[in-house]
Amino acid sequence: MAYIGKQPSTKFSAAAKQDSFTGDGSTTTFDVANIIPAGGENSLQVFVDNVRQKPGASNAYTIGNDGSGDLKRITFTAAPDASAEIYVITPFEATNIKNVGDGTVTTAKLDADAVTGAKMADDAVNSEHLTDGSVDNVHLSGSIADSKLSTITTASKVNVSSLSAPGSASVFLTGARTYAAVDTSGIDINAFNISLLGFKMAVNEGLTVFNLVDGIVDEFHDESGADEGEGSNDHYCATNDFYTNQAGTGNFSAGFTTTSVTEADTSTAQTAPNTCQNGTAEGNSGEFTVPTGMTSANLYVWGAGGGARDVTNDAYGGAGGFSTGTFAVTGGQTLYIATGFGGQGANDGTDAGVFFGGGKGKGEASSDHSSGGGGMSGVFTTGLGVAPDPGSAPRVVMIAGGGGGGGHGAGGPVYYGGAAGGTGGNAGGTTTEQTTAVGPSKAGGGGDQEQGGQGGTHPQGNGTGQTGSFLKGGDSAGSPHPHGGGAGGGGYFGGGASGNGTGVVGAGGGGSSFTGHPQITSGSTEEGPGSGSDNFESGGSGSPLYPTATSSVTQAGDGAGSNFGEGSSGFVLITGTAPQVAQPGGGSTTIVSNAFAAGSVPTTSRIVVFEENVETPTLNTDIIASISRDGGSNFTTATLTDSGYVTGASGQRILTGQATISGQPSGQSMRWKLALANNTVKIHGVSLQWA
Repeated sequence: MAYIGKQPSTKFSAAAKQDSFTGDGSTTTFDVANIIPAGGENSLQVFVDNVRQKPGASNAYTIGNDGSGDLKRITFTAAPDASAEIYVITPFEATNIKNVGDGTVTTAKLDADAVTGAKMADDAVNSEHLTDGSVDNVHLSGSIADSKLSTITTASKVNVSSLSAPGSASVFLTGARTYAAVDTSGIDINAFNISLLGFKMAVNEGLTVFNLVDGIVDEFHDESGADEGEGSNDHYCATNDFYTNQAGTGNFSAGFTTTSVTEADTSTAQTAPNTCQNGTAEGNSGEFTVPTGMTSANLYVWGAGGGARDVTNDAYGGAGGFSTGTFAVTGGQTLYIATGFGGQGANDGTDAGVFFGGGKGKGEASSDHSSGGGGMSGVFTTGLGVAPDPGSAPRVVMIAGGGGGGGHGAGGPVYYGGAAGGTGGNAGGTTTEQTTAVGPSKAGGGGDQEQGGQGGTHPQGNGTGQTGSFLKGGDSAGSPHPHGGGAGGGGYFGGGASGNGTGVVGAGGGGSSFTGHPQITSGSTEEGPGSGSDNFESGGSGSPLYPTATSSVTQAGDGAGSNFGEGSSGFVLITGTAPQVAQPGGGSTTIVSNAFAAGSVPTTSRIVVFEENVETPTLNTDIIASISRDGGSNFTTATLTDSGYVTGASGQRILTGQATISGQPSGQSMRWKLALANNTVKIHGVSLQWA
């Protein structure tokens, strides 16, 4: 319409805003409540103690943006004084009338259908602007785009009762957005597969108890998964990790020659060559593994005999010694065995010593007259090292010394090798236990418990035999003349060797034996006869230990009895008794597990038993499995079925069973129990699951 006079303004100017502050003598910046309108610092009126301030960087203040980026900050060029009264008058900028103030438009001001989609920007209406029932299907036309439903994320925003569903508790929504019943036919086989997988993982990772969700697998590596207080006659084999329902006492017997063993289950043979005097590593020794449950071992040890020179003139090798006693042991302990080789005969043409500790004859020519000492035999708690310290007491358990090598008279007196001890070996050519060299040919002395036998010096001064030492006999003197004397026998301390020279040369001394280890009881030693042409048999030759003694036992340690002959090698025999498990015969046994905590009260449980036949058991008669959920106060029997072998077509069988345990008193303490009877079996592990 037309106006008379000036057209009314379409803008309004609001009242100015005053902000008040108080100076503190240090603050220079102050933020006003409203954005400073166009015109900037010249639009403001700033007063300090009622004195108006001049704007500008070179004057009283400037304006700028606050921390939010709005033009609201006043910065004084100098901080107002403490307690100074500051106030700022900020005028509002005139606004167009279409800018409506907060709260000025009410519901009554809006006609029906006045607000259309075209009048509403995205996100213009949110949950804060809607009251209960304010928007319903009457006010909505068309569909709501999926992009507008992205905030419906929780169950509280959806009324479940409004959803379409079959209403049956036996069907469930599938991934294809259809409803169907759940296939339960594979539950048992899946539980079995989980148990088998857990068992194999436990085996591979060396675990004793392998925890599953709502279950455990106990793959036996020790007895920690079983309650020994609840079980009875549950015989555990720690060597092979299984329980069995039969145990008795068995006899063990293991013999060791220089290259073989008589019983391979517990024993391995030594591998050292006969030229090795002091060993090179533990692998050169034989080994005996003490059977589980064995507490004492009976030891019988023969030292080797010395080599011979001229038997027709009594220049035979000295006899080996013999030692015996009972040694306290523990199951699984390893004993290391040295079995001495016989001493070499004269005119051998080599200068080889013998394992373990026999002195070398000096075979510099085929006409050489020296002969080697016999090696000692022994039992040790650790493997044998290398010279000069291959072992020491109490590492040494027992030793039988070796006999000395025979001498040569060259038309004069001829001497036999000194017999091994006893606690002291005989000097060469004598039946006397002495460490000093003896006789006009200076035969070597015998070793004792503290020192080796003295090496002899030939009266013509043509060479001195080597003195014996710890675990080793002295070597024969090989120069300057090839007519060396007999070498010393090995022993706890070895015998000495004779001197070297023309004419008469003496024999080697015998090594000493040892039974002084603190864990030896009833220890004794016996030396060889050491004199007469028929008395070169070892000290232990008169003690048959088996009704079926082998030739190695009956001849062990004999000195050489033929011209240029080698002495007989030694022998070590270990016997004892120990419990034996899993032998035929059966028996009544109960194995009960420790308690395992369930996360909730279970109603069913499945058991898998990993079993191996010794005899053929009847399931659910000879092997009965049961399960408890109340810590073992009540058990429910599970019927076992044979589900095949863990691998292949033999070995461990997989026995599976299930039990409903809801009838037991409520509890979450799970146990399994196996009752074995009649036929012998091995139980290698048990898996238990519950739900």
